[in-house]
This record gives sequence, structure tokens and C-alpha cells, in this order.
Amino acid sequence: MKSLYENMVLEWHVADEEDHYIERILWISPARDTVISIAVNDDKAFPIMKTYSEYTAGIESNLCKQIEWINTSVPLLDSAIEPEHLSLRDKSWDAIKDIVSDEPGCFDKRYRGSCVREAQERTGLHKSTIYRYLRRYWQGGKLKNALLPHYTNCGNYGADRTPTEVKRGRPRKFQDEPTGINIDEETKQLLRSGIRLFYNSKDKAPLKHAYQKTLEKFFATGFRQDGRALVPVLPPTDKLPTFGQYKYWFKKEMDLENTLTSRHGKKRFALDYRPILGSSTFESFGPGSRFQIDATIADVYLVSEYRREWIIGRPIIYIVIDVFSRYICGIYIGLEGPSWIGAMMALANTTTDKVQFCAQYDIDISPEEWASSHLPQKLTADRGELEGTKPSHLIDILGVDVENAPPYRADWKGIVEQQFRLTNSRSIRFIPGAIKERYRERGERDYRLDAKLTLREFTQIMIHNVLYHNNNHHMLWYDRNEFMVADEVTPVPSELWHWGVINRNGRLKKQPDHIVKLNLMVQGEATVTAAGIQFKGMHYSCDMALREQWFVKARAGKTWRVKVCYDPRSTNEIYLWLDEGRSFETCTLLEREERYLDKRIEEVEDLLEIERYQGRHQEVNNMLSKIELDAQMKAIVDSAAKKTNEAIQHSEESNHKRVKGTRQRRSNEKLLNREQEVFHLSNRGATPKNSQNNVIPLKRDEDADKPVYIPPADKLSKIKAYLLEDGDDE
Repeated sequence: MKSLYENMVLEWHVADEEDHYIERILWISPARDTVISIAVNDDKAFPIMKTYSEYTAGIESNLCKQIEWINTSVPLLDSAIEPEHLSLRDKSWDAIKDIVSDEPGCFDKRYRGSCVREAQERTGLHKSTIYRYLRRYWQGGKLKNALLPHYTNCGNYGADRTPTEVKRGRPRKFQDEPTGINIDEETKQLLRSGIRLFYNSKDKAPLKHAYQKTLEKFFATGFRQDGRALVPVLPPTDKLPTFGQYKYWFKKEMDLENTLTSRHGKKRFALDYRPILGSSTFESFGPGSRFQIDATIADVYLVSEYRREWIIGRPIIYIVIDVFSRYICGIYIGLEGPSWIGAMMALANTTTDKVQFCAQYDIDISPEEWASSHLPQKLTADRGELEGTKPSHLIDILGVDVENAPPYRADWKGIVEQQFRLTNSRSIRFIPGAIKERYRERGERDYRLDAKLTLREFTQIMIHNVLYHNNNHHMLWYDRNEFMVADEVTPVPSELWHWGVINRNGRLKKQPDHIVKLNLMVQGEATVTAAGIQFKGMHYSCDMALREQWFVKARAGKTWRVKVCYDPRSTNEIYLWLDEGRSFETCTLLEREERYLDKRIEEVEDLLEIERYQGRHQEVNNMLSKIELDAQMKAIVDSAAKKTNEAIQHSEESNHKRVKGTRQRRSNEKLLNREQEVFHLSNRGATPKNSQNNVIPLKRDEDADKPVYIPPADKLSKIKAYLLEDGDDE
């Protein structure tokens, strides 16, 4: 007979019943006489006790058998779980871990009840919640991940939601943007009809035009008379679907083959679009032994580089500091929230030539004033931006060992934490727009309105602050060792750094500048177009693209994507990623994009987002004006067509004769137009009514008397009469 073991799943089957009873073994007594089990598919199940012999008899008589029970909703690896779900799991585990660890006591009803009451008092959870956690833990095979929230059971993936009074979809970024309406089945049918009539047609109209025509035909509430035109009247914008909704349902329900066939025809579809399916403070020995990195949000508000009246919020400060000497080796000041981008910028700055870096901000220094341009042996950081797969380049290629401090243990990187406090008390609190107190008194002036500095100007202040700290900050509390005391080393970061480089070298790392940047810079994709290499709304060019005729190929054929790296601090250049990161090609900003020159990526993104918002804000007005224009055009065309058709009906000329005399009629028409278009000047600003002269002398100099000839009125009259006559025009 097969022996029993914990977590074994058994299926009991009774011949007269269709339902099968499935249970999981939770515990077996050492004497192998008692078994504790729980029903797997029962939402109200509790552990029950049975005898070992009962299972033995059931297996021998084929009343029960072992089965495989795989719970696909319980992931085994934490790396595939959302952080929010892990937090909920840990909260559930904290509530029951003391109960389930006491086996077999936790299987006794009375003892379990007292333990649940203690857990209630400790956690504040309802007892039914604790019992539910216990049941899920036991039924899930006594796995901690069985306590993960079952969000996979929520909703109805792939099915459209039933519209209610609450507006669906993401909230708008700006309050005055059109919000659209909830799309029900009737509205969807109208949108489908509009797409079929106005987009899937030989006219090849753009989707925006099809959207406009759909609103005109299916959503107009009436018409208003504007001269000879009937202009459709549309409901308010909050009663109309937006273009975004129209585009969403178009893509969601689009039959691509039908659309291409309707717009281009069957022959063109077969030629160009048919499928081609054939084959074809830790201890630190010296400078560089360990750096610490951290970020904070500066307590100051800044204004935009483009328009100083715009307040853009508070910047992010990253600092990289050497543990041994307290020497600041790298900084990053920007608008990118604490993330890998900010950490990358700060780490790249540690290897940058600081003379060149300061020169970018119009600050001249000597190499001795900021001497660090190295990578460390170890890097201590938070469990945040340097946790995950992105630091792998640091570890594998650059040889930097990354260590993350445990949660809520800021003291493990207290050196860099302390530097933020010093920076704030030393400089930031005296800057206009600084936050003096966390909470303002009622009626007190809003400190945000005092913001005066741009991001560049604030970075200049921070650079001066770093130079002061590295070269002049006297650390009385620094514990110098006996060798420092013997060499009379002053506890100033720069002197400690230089002493350590001479006496305790071998810890600092040097890598080629382009290797460091390529492995730290943000990677992205750009698009090669006929107008240049397009990246984040800007256009670039490079020697390789011109040499290999990329832009000619893009215009003659199709665009394609290329892998690039970029520095968010500057829009002037991006870099093509070549040969798996071992080489690169520099792409420079085109001259026509001069408004982006010397700006930061985040500032350009803000500008483009504002411009997109302004464009979206005018879309409705533009569409209404376009509807009115189309109505005016249609009224004029209809009137002209009616008059011309009536004239053709009353005329006895054949189509051949109408076409044959076109040239002579054009000449005669031109003479008549000249009579109406000729300039008549007078001193009083009016044309003489009864001028009998056919020749008017125009005096240029003293004796200039050459006349300007104007055809006689009788000749024009003859031409008019001739045009009105019936007959051949030749």
C-alpha cells in the first residue's frame, strides 16, 4: 500500500454520487494512527481528524486515490509578483504565522479559537478574515504565497463592461479636456456605421475626417440656417464621443483586410497587402572602497527654463559620497523622480571629468578642486532604484558590487543621509521658493509663489555647495587613525581623499568614458524618417546616416527603428548603440530644432505635452469650424450645380460643341473680366461715372505723354452680344 505524507491530495469517490470529495492531508501523527485533513474545494472547511486506517482501507478498496493538485494561482517565485500583492501577502502571513506554526495544536478547535482571538487583538482584523487566511493557507498546501490576493478572479477579462452612470476610462490630465461618453451597444453601432461609410471607402479619408462625418450624420440634433448653408448642430462635447474613443473602437473592432480592401481595392490589396506565407557604514579601507548613493526631494520650488512664470515643482537631488573620506564624488539635479534614471545620472557623474562638467554650468575650477572621476569597488544604496535587473551592467561589465540596505535602515547609509541635512541647512533654506516649514499657517504667503530659480541655476548653486564641502568643510567629529594623525592630515574631505589615494590605493576603478556611459545611460528607440532620426519629438542626424543614405531610404521606402542611448540632461546629442555596446555613433540635433538646444529632455517633454494639450483643447472648435466650412462649400456647390444644370437643359448645344469652343470663350471671358478688374483712380477716391475718354494719358515725368490703351466700350458691347448669341463659336 502507498504510504501517506503531508500535503498529499486524495480524491474520494462514491459510486452513487457524481460529486467527488477532494481533501489535502495537513498532518500525520508520529505514531501514524491519526491524520488531519481539510476539504480543498469547500469555502467553509475546517481541519478534521480521521484515523490512518480509514485511509488505508479506502485506498485498498479503491474508494480513494492520490491525485495531482496544481494551484496555478499560487506563484512560486516572488520576482513575478507585484510589490503591492507581496505587501498584502505579508500582512496576511503576519496575522496567522503564530497560529499555523503550532502543530498539531492549531488543528484543535478550542485552542485555535483562543489563538484567533489573540490575533484579532494584535492586528485589528475580523475573526472571519483570519479564518479565511487560515483556510487558504491550509488548502493551498501550507505555502505562504497561497495568501496572495486572488485578483485574477476579479472582473471579466476580454469582455466589454456594461455601461453605468459612472464614466469609464482613465481620468483626464486636465480638467477642461473633453471626457467623452460611456459607449453602449447602440453608440458602438453608430461608430461602426461611421467607419464603414466614411473610412472604409475609396475616398481614403483620414480617420479624423471620418470621425467628423460620423458626428455630423449620426449625432447631430438638427440644423441651423447660415446664409444658404445648413450647418449641423451638435450636442455639447460632454454628450459626444471623443476622437480617442472613436479611434479606440476603430482599432478594437477593425477588420484590417476588409479596411484595406475597401480603401485600396481588391487588386491593390492583392498586390501590396496580401499575406506572404511562403518560406523565405560599512568598513572602508580607502577611497573607492565603498560609495553611498541616495536621493531626496529638495525643499525648494523652481520655475521653467522656457517661461519663468511657470512653476515646475521641486527638483530631485542625488548624491554619491565616498565613505572613507566623505568626499562627494557625483551629483545629479533633475526633475526625474527617484528612479534608475536619476541613479544612472549620478553614477555617470562620478566618472565624469569634473572640470568639463562644471564648465557646462559656467563654473571654472582646477582639477584639484574636484578630483574624483572613478567608480567604486562597492556601492551601497536603497532597496529601490538599484534593486532589480538594471544594475546588472554595473556588476557584470563595470565590476561594481551593489549592496542594498534593508528596509527602514537608513542608518546603514547614514553618511549620505546626513549630507542632505547639511545641504538643506547650508544653502537650500535661504533660496527663494524654499520650504521654510512643512505646514503653513492660515493666511501665510504661499512659498511656491516665491520661486525664482530655474533647474540650471539651482544646479549651479549645488555645484558650489559641493565644492565648498569637498575643499573647506572641516569635520571635527571625524575619527582619524594613527597614520593620519602622524601625517597631520586635516579632516577635510579633499585632504582625506588625496591622502587615501596615495597611502591606500587600489580601490578606485577606471573605465573608458564611453563604456561607462553606454552601460549607464538610458536606452530607448528612435525612428529613422526622411526628416531625420526622430526621438522624443526632436530630430537628429549623424555622419553614418548620411553616408549610408538612411534618410533617402526612409523617404523611398519605410521608416525603421534604431537603438539609442541618451543623457536626459541634454538634448543636443543622442548616441546610436552599435556592435552590442562596444561602439557608438553620435547624433546631433538638427539646426531647425534650435528651440530645443541646450535644454533638458524633461523640459522638452513638458513643453511638448503642453503644446499637445493646447492642440487637443482646440480640436473641438476646429472641428465645428470645419463642419461650418464644409456646409458653406456644399451650399455654394449645390446652388452652382443647379444653375448650370438648368442652363444645360435649356441649351441646344451638344457636349461636343460645349467643349470645342473653350479656348475662344476663355479669351472673350478674359476681355470682359478686364473691364471689371481694371484700376480707376481719382483724387476723391471715386471712379468718374461718365468718362467719355478712351485714352487716358499717365504722366510719369515732365513730358511723359504716352497713352495707355483701353478697348473701346463699343467693342466690349459687341463681345457681350456675341457671347449671348446662339450658334458656333469658331
